[in-house]
Amino acid sequence: MAGSSARKIDAPIEKGGAAHGTERNPTDWMVGWNSLFWGSALVMGANVFLWFWDYKYAFVAGLNSASPEFTLYYRTLFWGELIVLGVFTGIWYGWLVRTGRQLANQPFTRAEEVRRIAVLWSIIGVTSLSIYIEASFWPNWDGAWHQTLVRDTALTPTHIPMFYFFFPLSVVLALGAYLYGMYRIPALYSRDKGFPWSFFLLISAAVLECMEVAFNEWGHSLWVSEEFFSVPFHWPFVAYGWLAAGMFAVWGETILRLFEIEKAEEEASGQPPARAQAIAD
Repeated sequence: MAGSSARKIDAPIEKGGAAHGTERNPTDWMVGWNSLFWGSALVMGANVFLWFWDYKYAFVAGLNSASPEFTLYYRTLFWGELIVLGVFTGIWYGWLVRTGRQLANQPFTRAEEVRRIAVLWSIIGVTSLSIYIEASFWPNWDGAWHQTLVRDTALTPTHIPMFYFFFPLSVVLALGAYLYGMYRIPALYSRDKGFPWSFFLLISAAVLECMEVAFNEWGHSLWVSEEFFSVPFHWPFVAYGWLAAGMFAVWGETILRLFEIEKAEEEASGQPPARAQAIAD
């Protein structure tokens, strides 16, 4: 399986591959893991911005949804988040599909496949960061806010960053990770292999979280207005956490693929397998 991807190419397929005659390690920090650093920085930058926005305006403009101040500082923020996410999703998905189709029938080296796996891990890592932010800090702030202040709209100062930015962002990242793997790691995720359970679990978790937003607001509007974390319409949040464990399945199956690549590399170079050598030593 790895042998078919071992044909040498003259130029790098994507940024981060070997270039200008210089062989670069696919797992160098600024090669395979470049996406992790930039992606995490952007997500944390957005999170810090939203933190300070709420620190500055929540008690000044966020208490009355009918006020002009609320419209200026929070409805504007709400629409801004949706527009930014929409534009980012369209550009990123379009790039993934367009370049993925170009790469579909091109040969690539084993080192390039290792780099692509590192990039996939990076996207999963950024997805994990987004899920952590949306499921830790913001829910705690949200619970404290709604226990002390009566909600008069679903668009509260804590809901707008959590429900309408980080929740859909996790869906975008999870689905984007699958698109990346489908086009760039065909040994595991090509279409002819079917839809993997690992991504089914991860994407289902992110989608369930977004669907739970509507259920949550219905429950608080018509059932229990107080923010009790144990109420039944909060239970699906727990199922979301279980489903999100699908990201570990992605890591697991790609680790096994790395072992296959290593074995193929050893066989091609005529070296004895590393494990057999270790036992002999």
